[in-house]
Amino acid sequence: MKSKVVTALEEEHLLLQEASLGCRTAFTTLYTFYLPKLYKYIFPFVRYSKEDTEEILHDMFMKIWERKEDLSAIKSFNSYLYRMARNKLINIHEHSKVRRKAIDYIFQHSELAGNTTDENFIYSQYNEVIQRAIDTLPPKRKRVFEMSTHEELSQDEIAETLNISKSMVKKQLYAATRYVKEYLKVHADLTAFIALCFSVGIRH
Repeated sequence: MKSKVVTALEEEHLLLQEASLGCRTAFTTLYTFYLPKLYKYIFPFVRYSKEDTEEILHDMFMKIWERKEDLSAIKSFNSYLYRMARNKLINIHEHSKVRRKAIDYIFQHSELAGNTTDENFIYSQYNEVIQRAIDTLPPKRKRVFEMSTHEELSQDEIAETLNISKSMVKKQLYAATRYVKEYLKVHADLTAFIALCFSVGIRH
């Protein structure tokens, strides 16, 4: 029997109130629930960099704790966190050479943004680039990469399923990840920046 997927945190408003008063247990509960979701959201935008993702998340939750008194006024912590994550990602991308070109594009196509929802638009734009990178991998390497990133299987599980050694899984994952990162460096900066800007309203 499949376990039920938890999409919302029960009594979240009470946890926010308790955390705003300095309750570390309540804050830890919020942190533990949202961390995996945010990690999965941020990870592709920093070109599959574990270190950069962890740094962003650490900085986010440190700032939230420093301003914990404001937590009780938050209506949706989920929306608050994703908006904060998108703003941080924009700050990363806005220093790149594509910034001016991206902003010009946004203003010229502002009508498109009004008909899109935040996360769906971001994923549809950015994941198209990611999928193109994945699709150009050799078949075996692509399968290993997808089993790890999409199916979330461990290296041992991948090795057992494909009947190959764990060292071979590591080798294929390393090569695939390196290739995807390099592909994104060339193709994804503008796409990501445009999508992120649309989602937080820079068009206005």
